[in-house]
Amino acid sequence: MIRLAALIVRDSSSPLRFAGLDLAERAQRLARRAGIDQVQIVEDQTPLGSAPIAERLLVLPERVIIERGVLTDLLRRGLRDQEEAAVVLDRDGHSTDVMLLSFRATERIRAVPRLRSGLRRLAIETQVGGVRLPSRFIAQIHDASELPALETRYLWHTNGGDGEGYFTKNIRAFSVPLSRRLLRTSITANHVTLAGFALAVFAGLSFSFGSYWAGVIGSLLYWTSMVLDCSDGEVARGKLGDSKFGAWLETVTDYLSYFVVLGGIMIGDQRWESHCIHIPAAIVATFTSLAIVLIVGYLRARVARQNPGAFDDALAADLKRGTPVHQFAAWGRQLIKRSFFAHLIVFQALIGQLPALTEVWAYGSIVALVIVIAVQARIVRSVRIEPLQPVGIS
Repeated sequence: MIRLAALIVRDSSSPLRFAGLDLAERAQRLARRAGIDQVQIVEDQTPLGSAPIAERLLVLPERVIIERGVLTDLLRRGLRDQEEAAVVLDRDGHSTDVMLLSFRATERIRAVPRLRSGLRRLAIETQVGGVRLPSRFIAQIHDASELPALETRYLWHTNGGDGEGYFTKNIRAFSVPLSRRLLRTSITANHVTLAGFALAVFAGLSFSFGSYWAGVIGSLLYWTSMVLDCSDGEVARGKLGDSKFGAWLETVTDYLSYFVVLGGIMIGDQRWESHCIHIPAAIVATFTSLAIVLIVGYLRARVARQNPGAFDDALAADLKRGTPVHQFAAWGRQLIKRSFFAHLIVFQALIGQLPALTEVWAYGSIVALVIVIAVQARIVRSVRIEPLQPVGIS
């Protein structure tokens, strides 16, 4: 008998696609990313008749859209508590028909004609645990007309949700509609990352000309690169294709973009003014930013090696539960993110004061470096991140 198996129950009505993926294919990928190797797709006509013989059977209707964390939470609960049956409930407390069944529970309903009738029989014959996961994304597709709004909600929720700052939310107002279109193409998240970095490089080149309009054009290019920086994560999570390589590629290109911009601004100022009074500030900004990059890169590798893309959200959530210093760091980190930086560059360019950005950068990076050093011990000690692809569920 195998330990874990999954049964994807396909809807018999017209096939639908969510975020560019066939619903059954999406559910299959989701189960495999939750650590289940034995996955079977069936129709909702005696659905459990050919179900694998397993200690625990995950039943996943294709029209229920959930994030991977729902499955890992459910599997951990089932393996820990040894319940006969557990069903995931939506926000209103209604059953989603996503179930985790023991071998005995599976045998009880193996001959039922429909999945819903099997759940009713289990509720009569044994105790069925209701699982509420309010922080997770759980939604059911009733009609094809719901798909656009549901995809938008899913992308917002799985890429930061309400925990993000104002400037990032402003960027996502543009990146989410773009990502919904990209999800229907063969473009991957890594393609989007590289395209965003290319725009940042072009922005740096534009800044290097030193004129007012070159600065404005460069700032708009950089702001657009930030839209793609948000979009790459949305595409990765929408296609269930987020990976360690993709997360590190995004991290490296993000860090490099700061220095590309700073270099372009300094070259442009020197070319336009024949001298640069901002060089001392630029030197301070460069070295303090480099120190921040090295420390944060180390922390990301130390606590999020198996899932680096989840580092930022986990870090913000943990810092908000800490001391006033940690809570201030959670708030202040929004001011050193690329989303804030992109808006600041546009503002400085429009008022014709791009080179003065180096002073703001220098002072801000000094404060940020002090904060990073102050909170790094807590990060190492308390931030815990779930691997992208767990090897079994413990």
